[in-house]
Amino acid sequence: MLLNCRYTKSGYRPGDVIALKRDGGISIRRVIAVAGDTVDITEDGVIINGALQQEPNIHKKTDRYADGAEFPLTVPEGQVFVLADGREGTADSRVYGPVRIKDTLGKVMTVIRRRNI
Repeated sequence: MLLNCRYTKSGYRPGDVIALKRDGGISIRRVIAVAGDTVDITEDGVIINGALQQEPNIHKKTDRYADGAEFPLTVPEGQVFVLADGREGTADSRVYGPVRIKDTLGKVMTVIRRRNI
């Protein structure tokens, strides 16, 4: 079960974990950039507005996808750029580009899980 808070006028901030509608299902992704931010992914890692991001909880390299978004890109108004925490082989904004805020369900507040389900 997932508990989320709907998007509010205060908006999303980098670091927020959000739920979004994607390909007929719900995906959980982390916001790394908001409207007006420039995102680049290089051999060095994820770069936001010219600054290399320190991501201590990401243990795999963040690669571009050959058939994905073109970098660098500036996030348009009303959209956010999201990445999965498990970066390898995961569809996120590297594949489909920035996400429209209207396609998000809200900020994830908590995830409730039971074993064996």
